[in-house]
Amino acid sequence: METLKSLTGPLVLARTRAPDLESVRKLNCWGSEIEDISVVRQMPNLEVCSVSVNEITTLQDFEDCVNLQELYIRNNKIEHLHEICYLKKCEKLRILWLADNPCANVDNYRKTVLRNLPNLQKLDNVSVEPEEIEEANEKGEELSLPDTEVKPESPAPDQEKLTNGEAGGAEGGDTPNNPPNQKDPLSVTLDETNKIREQFGLKPLPIQKIGSPKSAPTSSTRARNSHILQAMLILMKELDRDTLEILDTAIRKRLESL
Repeated sequence: METLKSLTGPLVLARTRAPDLESVRKLNCWGSEIEDISVVRQMPNLEVCSVSVNEITTLQDFEDCVNLQELYIRNNKIEHLHEICYLKKCEKLRILWLADNPCANVDNYRKTVLRNLPNLQKLDNVSVEPEEIEEANEKGEELSLPDTEVKPESPAPDQEKLTNGEAGGAEGGDTPNNPPNQKDPLSVTLDETNKIREQFGLKPLPIQKIGSPKSAPTSSTRARNSHILQAMLILMKELDRDTLEILDTAIRKRLESL
């Protein structure tokens, strides 16, 4: 398996063959040297996730994966046991494999995990017995996230500069979201997509064509659609003639319905 630092949307779609990130239910990225898995925040329907043997340092990215049932994240770099507090909203979580992380070496580890995640049926590949939960409630430590963990707020725009026309805008100057010499992430994704289109003999896709013009898509929608398109174009190389014909029929029906 290839190695990478950040798990990206196109890679997830290519591996899972899902139509979009919201449809991903099972994800396996075992042993890929991944550090950043923030893309799972865009997978609210994720049910089973295997990311063991990587370089992950936090569980925060799973905080809103409320449908998560199984999480295999052993042998990573999660140092603090309070990280499991990010899983408290994952009430469907039944299997957690957290062993071989630094946080698993603390005293009373198992009882503390079970006290904070009492719905677990298996922890570190060992079944949880009912009496363990009772003992965990008595001897385990109730954990909470440090008060210092506050998400930074976006700075308010300088109204005086906006009034005086100093924010760039009309004259193409640099704005806070587009510092000098830095590409727009959406443009980078579009460049990658057009390179793939070129391989298929297709015309380059202009940025205004990403998304649906009728619905005036936001930049996040355009980026999402671009990721999906990129993944589909990559996967097309693996399809045989019969499968491509099925895909062609599906695309034509979809176009007719729009």
